[in-house]
Amino acid sequence: MLAPERLYLELGRLIAEAPELASGPITPKVRRWLAIANSLVKSSGSLTEGLQLALASENLDGPLRARHADTITRILHRVLVRAEENAPRESRGSVMLIGGDLDAYIAMRRLLATATRDVLLVESEAPGKILADYAILAPERVTVRLLADKARYRPSLIRGVQRWQQRFGDSRKLVVRLASANTLYERIILLDGERWVAGAPFSHLAKKANTTLVRMRPEEEARKIAVYAEVWEQADAVPLPDQAI
Repeated sequence: MLAPERLYLELGRLIAEAPELASGPITPKVRRWLAIANSLVKSSGSLTEGLQLALASENLDGPLRARHADTITRILHRVLVRAEENAPRESRGSVMLIGGDLDAYIAMRRLLATATRDVLLVESEAPGKILADYAILAPERVTVRLLADKARYRPSLIRGVQRWQQRFGDSRKLVVRLASANTLYERIILLDGERWVAGAPFSHLAKKANTTLVRMRPEEEARKIAVYAEVWEQADAVPLPDQAI
């Protein structure tokens, strides 16, 4: 049986990586995800929910697929809630469950509001929407930084930066940089040194029915903060119309 803190964080990561259960092919990757889900629920000590999850997983490709997919999601959410209650006090609140349009904005607003100095958003395919929907939620006094992939960022990002500058000028500091091509593989949020991982692209958070934002353990945070500090220093400024890379 896993320690309470590890069970809590592993469940948060699992839900963040949830595949589309109600439709689409049931690939080996989906089956691996289901196997981990069953293992974690079994580790929670709930025999009844473990049996229910196993039954829903085994019959996911049957005629009642939508019902079984919903059962799997509900069980994982219930187990996550109990795991948080049993986790050490200092670990509680390390997983933020997102379940719909409004929840995504509430969760991001609640999270970004805690920043006092600096917010770094890392999204390889960053579109302009990330600025209008989420960067704007940071407190006005906080510097917002966005790191995207030079080979994958969306053209709308340029327009988003221009609109931000036209609207706020120097009153709200925004810095956007582009990392070397194909070097960013995570979607993360760094708030004054605290690192959170998003389970879906920021622009898709409101569209994905169930995902999470998960805070990393302190030892993981320290390592990743150092890595992204180096990537940031080596990244290029975003090319606006009168600039060139």
